[in-house]
Amino acid sequence: MGERLRNIGRQILLFVACAIFTGTVGLLVADTVILPRFIMKGQQIKVPSVVDLSPDQARRALAKMGLRMRLQKSRWDTRIVEGNIVVQTPTAGSKVKAGRTVYAVPSKGTRSFSVPNVVGKKLRQAHLYAQQAGLTVAEVIEEPSVEIEEGSVARQYPVAGSEVGARADITLYVSDGAPGEVLIMANLVGVHVKAAREKLIAAGLRVGKVSYEFTTSFERDVVCRQVPGAGEEVRQGSRVSLSVSRL
Repeated sequence: MGERLRNIGRQILLFVACAIFTGTVGLLVADTVILPRFIMKGQQIKVPSVVDLSPDQARRALAKMGLRMRLQKSRWDTRIVEGNIVVQTPTAGSKVKAGRTVYAVPSKGTRSFSVPNVVGKKLRQAHLYAQQAGLTVAEVIEEPSVEIEEGSVARQYPVAGSEVGARADITLYVSDGAPGEVLIMANLVGVHVKAAREKLIAAGLRVGKVSYEFTTSFERDVVCRQVPGAGEEVRQGSRVSLSVSRL
């Protein structure tokens, strides 16, 4: 009888020990494997900024946070060097779950444009060509030309075929006709506008822009300003702008 009780006791102790061991192992597994995975699955991660990083740098930075990256189609950008990330989705600072994919757009660098050939084109047409090429006409300068008819572009800078950045400036040199002899500009200030026109034509010059301004310093329809000014050198065929008094 006593031996039987001892056997029963040993079995009970063994059972309790097994139960304790099993429970301890179970808690350990739950604490080190199951719970972390469960917690990580619902954990909110703050997305780091990968803008201006190379794709490799961006991928590593995201991987450290438990995130993945997928590259999208690259696009032109004037701020970020070619190859580096321009835009990311979700944006930096967003809260996402672990394993989320961050979509990144690489830069193609600054877009370049080929300067069109506008020599020989009328000024209005040259403006249109430049605009279509992504360029800006910064300045228009008149100069004499034997080969190019008046009002058309005689030369340009940058020259045709040059590679420039977006909205780059282009200067157009427009023909104002064949060169003539150099004259000394007469003083037309104080002269009636009709007489001033006649003097310009007689000197082989042309009337340019005529504007009117209100002033009490001159009588009505009298020239109060001129460009080029009196005493300046001008070529025959050049245009002279006049400002006329209007009371």
